[in-house]
Amino acid sequence: MQKRRWNEVGLMRKVLSCAICTIAMMSLLSVHLHRFPHHSKLSDPYRLPNPQIEIRDKILGKEQEQRWTREFIPPNVSLGPLSSQQFPVWRPNCPILWKPVTNRDYMPCTQPTPNYTAPPESRGYLLAHTNGGLNQMRAGICDMVAIARIINATLVVPELDKKSYWQDSSNFSDVFNEDHFINALANDVKVIKKLPEEMGGAPIAIKYFKSWSGMDYYQEEISSMWADYKVIQAGKTDSRLANNNLPADIQKLRCRACYEALCFAPQIEAMGKLLVDRMRSYGTYIALHLRYEKDILAFTGCTHGLSSVEADELKKIRDANDKWKVKDIDPREQRSKGFCPLTPKEAAIFLSALGYPSNTPIYIAAGDIYGGDSYMGDLRSRYPMLMSKEKLASIEELEPFANHSTQLAALDYIVSVESDVFMPTYSGNMARAVEGHRRFLGHRRTISPDRKALVRLFDKIEQGIKKEGKLLSDKVIEMHKKRQGSPRKRKGPIPGTKGTDRFRSEEAFYVNPLPDCLCVQSRNPNTSVIIR
Repeated sequence: MQKRRWNEVGLMRKVLSCAICTIAMMSLLSVHLHRFPHHSKLSDPYRLPNPQIEIRDKILGKEQEQRWTREFIPPNVSLGPLSSQQFPVWRPNCPILWKPVTNRDYMPCTQPTPNYTAPPESRGYLLAHTNGGLNQMRAGICDMVAIARIINATLVVPELDKKSYWQDSSNFSDVFNEDHFINALANDVKVIKKLPEEMGGAPIAIKYFKSWSGMDYYQEEISSMWADYKVIQAGKTDSRLANNNLPADIQKLRCRACYEALCFAPQIEAMGKLLVDRMRSYGTYIALHLRYEKDILAFTGCTHGLSSVEADELKKIRDANDKWKVKDIDPREQRSKGFCPLTPKEAAIFLSALGYPSNTPIYIAAGDIYGGDSYMGDLRSRYPMLMSKEKLASIEELEPFANHSTQLAALDYIVSVESDVFMPTYSGNMARAVEGHRRFLGHRRTISPDRKALVRLFDKIEQGIKKEGKLLSDKVIEMHKKRQGSPRKRKGPIPGTKGTDRFRSEEAFYVNPLPDCLCVQSRNPNTSVIIR
C-alpha cells in the first residue's frame, strides 16, 4: 500500500515538473518574439524615411533591410555583409563614444577690446592671390584680412587659386558668400569686390610676404611701400602671418574673419545642410576624412600596401611636380615616423579598436580614393554603412558643383564640421581647419590618430604577433584618451628648433584658436564676466 502511494507521488511530481517547464518555455518564447519583431510589422517610428531607404538599399542591398530595421539586435552582433572573418567589437554602442568632450566652459570671445577703433584711413589697396586647396585658401584669406588691417589697406576680394593641382575655375563668389564677407568685416577692414578703374594703370608692387611674419615686418617693411605704390599684391597667402605673439585684437579679427565672415555661398550652404540632414536620419555619425588620395600619396611618398606599378605611378607624379621639392622619399621611413595617411584598412581596425560598432554610419569626406574598391573593401567589410555626397545626393543635385573640386570640398567641410565625431587619417589642411572650427564651436569630439604609434601595432597584426581583441582595444583607447579634441592651449614651437623650423613646428593658429578666441565663462550666475 505504501509502495503504491510513493508511485502516485512520483507521478504527480513528474506531471508538475513538465507543466512548470512548459510554462517557462512559453514565457521565454513570448519575450523573444516581443524583443525581435519581424521588420514587416514594425511601426513607422522604426522605419527610415523613404529617400534613405533607397540609399541604404544601394549600399547594402535588399537582403540587408531586415537587419537595419531591427532596434533590439544584440549589441555584440555585427551588422552588414561581413566576410568569413568576423570582426569583434569590444565596446559596442558605448555612449561615451558619441558624447561630446567637455568644453570646460570655454566660449567664443571674438569681440574686440575697448581700445579697438573703426578702420583707419586706407593708404592703398591690397590684392591677394590665394594658393592651394580650399582650406589652405581659407586660412590665407583670413590672414589677408588681418594684414590689411595692420597696414591700413583696402582689401580687394581675394582671387582663388586656379592653377593648383585641382585646376578649379571657381571664383570667390562661387565658393563664399561675397556680400556677407564684405558686410561682416565693415567695422574692421574696408573690403571691395574689384580694384577701382582709376587704379587700373597704377604700378603694382608684387610682393611675396615673408612666412610667419609679425607686426614689425608689416608695420615697417610692407607699410613703407605705400610711399611708392598704391597697390600691393600678395603673391602667396599661405602662412604669411605669425601664429603667436600678435596683439589680441589682431588674433580676434582672424577668428571673426574665419568663423563669422567667411561663410560658404548660399547654394553650398543649402546643399551641405541637406547632406547633414540625410546623414542625421541614420542617427549619430562619424565623418572620416580618408586622405587616401592620389595627390597626397604622391606628395608624401607613401606606398604601404600598394603594388609596384602603383608606387611607380605615384613617383612619376611627384617627379613631375616642380613645386614638390622632395623627390626621393623612403616610404618605410615615412610610415614609421607617422607621416603617412592611414590606409582604409588601418582606419577600419582603428575604429573597431576604439569600439565603434559595425552599424555606425560613416561619411567619407574625401575625393577619389586611390585604388577604389580594391582598397575600400577592407573598410566596407567592417563598416558597410559608408556614405558620401555622391551616395546621399542625386546626380542632378550635385550637378551644379560638378568639376569644381573646391566647391565639392566645401560640402565635405560642412558635413565634417557638423558630424558627431570627426576623424582625419592625415593631418593635412582639411583636417586642421575642421579641427579648429570644431574647437571654436564647443570642442566637438575630434579624434586625432597617433599614426606613429598605430603603425607599430598594425605591423604586428600583419605579422601575426598581435591579434585584434580586447587587449589591443584597451591599448588603443589608452593611447588616445587625450586625443579627442578637449580644450587645451595652442602648442608652441618644439624646443630647440630655430628660424623657419621654429615657426613651422608651432601648432597653426587655425587648428586651435585657444586662448586668443576662446574664454572661460564665469560660473557665477550673477555675473557675465569673461575670464581669460
